[in-house]
Amino acid sequence: MSKEQQILEAAIRSFVERGLQGSSMALVAKEAEVATGSVYNYFEGKEHLINECFLYVKQNEVEFLLEHYEPEASFEARFKKVYTSTIRFMLDNCSYFRFLHLYAFSPVITQETRDKLYPVFETFIKLYKDAYEAGVIGSPDAPEQHLSIYGGISYLMHYYYVNQVEISDKKIESMVNFAWAALSNSKQKT
Repeated sequence: MSKEQQILEAAIRSFVERGLQGSSMALVAKEAEVATGSVYNYFEGKEHLINECFLYVKQNEVEFLLEHYEPEASFEARFKKVYTSTIRFMLDNCSYFRFLHLYAFSPVITQETRDKLYPVFETFIKLYKDAYEAGVIGSPDAPEQHLSIYGGISYLMHYYYVNQVEISDKKIESMVNFAWAALSNSKQKT
């Protein structure tokens, strides 16, 4: 792991455990086991750092999703795989999931940072567009469709996490089937 990644990982943990106000650059440096000056070599300040953490987490998520993506599968199979992989990513990367849950809609995450994500998610944006054009899903608004489903899954996962509910494969399958039912145009074959 590079020094920059060490800092990002430490910052994510700090932002989750202590919040934005309780996380200083010096504290992140201590947690990352680097000199405070090293943090400033990579990041201008705390706002820059949290925005880079956001990009880092989302890029890791996309890499994970792409590892499990099957571009030749049916639309239904691809969507279900994406949402199953999303849940698995949340389960396997609890600090990332909690970071996103806390900061995804925070005003500290800049529009410039959010705009950098569009190319990262291009494969999945295209999936929504192609599925709509094929009549498989009912709405052309890919970001809104994704946010409604991702948000629902995220809040349910947060509920399970807070209440220490075990998330079985059956629960995951149920969540994914529900998401697909909400998304799909039931009049069309998939």
